[in-house]
Amino acid sequence: MRRDFVQVSGENFVVNGEKIMLRGFSIGSWMNLEHFMVGLPGTDSMIRKAFADVYGKKEADEFFDSYVKEFLKEEDFQLLKQMGVNSIRLPFNYHYFIDDQNPDQPLEAGFYYLDRVLKLCEKYEIYAILDLHAVPGGQNPDWHADNKTGVSQFWDFACFRKQAVQLWKRIAARYADNRWIAGYDVLNEPFSGLTAEQFNGFYDEAIAAIREVDPDHVLLLEGDDFGRSFELFHEPQDPQIAYAVHYYPFVIDMDVLDENVDDEQRMKVFETVFYRQLRAKERFHRPIWCGETGLEFNRAQSGLYKRMIEKTIDLCETNNISWSLWTYKDAQVMGIMFPTDESDWMKLVRNVAKTWSHHGEMERSAEIMNWIEKEYYEPFDPDFWYRTEFRIRSILHAVAVEQTLKTNLKAIPWEEMKQYPKSFACENCHKYDDMIQQISELISRY
Repeated sequence: MRRDFVQVSGENFVVNGEKIMLRGFSIGSWMNLEHFMVGLPGTDSMIRKAFADVYGKKEADEFFDSYVKEFLKEEDFQLLKQMGVNSIRLPFNYHYFIDDQNPDQPLEAGFYYLDRVLKLCEKYEIYAILDLHAVPGGQNPDWHADNKTGVSQFWDFACFRKQAVQLWKRIAARYADNRWIAGYDVLNEPFSGLTAEQFNGFYDEAIAAIREVDPDHVLLLEGDDFGRSFELFHEPQDPQIAYAVHYYPFVIDMDVLDENVDDEQRMKVFETVFYRQLRAKERFHRPIWCGETGLEFNRAQSGLYKRMIEKTIDLCETNNISWSLWTYKDAQVMGIMFPTDESDWMKLVRNVAKTWSHHGEMERSAEIMNWIEKEYYEPFDPDFWYRTEFRIRSILHAVAVEQTLKTNLKAIPWEEMKQYPKSFACENCHKYDDMIQQISELISRY
């Protein structure tokens, strides 16, 4: 046990024997693009390919190198430190480390970007949680796993799981002595439909591989059903295991976002969903980290949204749950930092929005599934409907990339487009001051 590392002690995280609560933000859409957050259709790899198809691979590589660097810089760390944040979650896509066409020849690009940010973590004394957000084959069927098919093939093919295990071994070997890494978030939001033996099989292999080279860092394990279910886990076999939940009450009950709903009833929903997800703590008596929670901000309803954020953080704090808000920065959706309306990026987003939106795409895919069910078959099993609808979405992703994204890109000369990542630089962004002040005050309160 490394006392100067974040470690597990009973139900607490500790450093040098003193309890620590991890409080901070996820850096979503940094090293793994999420369509609704950047305002462009498709998965991470689909968006990147669209840029390469339109501008050329060399230019696309230059564009996304600039994007990653501009998105998170020292000025961002200065703001985070001023807010009182002591941790950030760093979601990344396996594509930065593994070339699908040459999987036996490891890539170094991911380490270049992580090293750069981890140096800032050390300088500003902010802990990092490394989050493998997208793995080969997709650990869940949705866009944020960079899943182009809507099928979680990660669970179907052992070769994909082996690649993820070996990637973690490489990462752990590189950062084994880095005390500013609070832990490894081994797999973002798995959605398996597997037996406990199959589900735990991957985690056991990943844990064993990490422990060959890194005996000390905390390993954060997310439950099945997108980080909401912990029934499949067996008893923890490692003393430095903790569990990560993802908490989005509005996914369970959209009515909580309606300002006309009685506030007392709204907060009861928040509590019901929250305590349902505490079962891992009750069962394993290990620390729990709420690795994702947040809202799509409607600035016209800022009072309501501030109450919901306060309720969320209060639930975490009073139940000894560390937390990470999703997200720090994006294209005016969930972030407290965002490009200005006049920025090049937001002009592109507004043009794209004329023919595509995330919510519109979800509505269309549901309509298609309902039409298939009504036109050709008896009523579908709800679980079958739910899983199959992701496959319809994947087709709509492909259509939107081809018809909307590429069309818009072709209208923008490369000499202009290569400047677009600067829209995300801290000095070119607006801050959601009300939310920043509230979160700062809440951190100070606790």
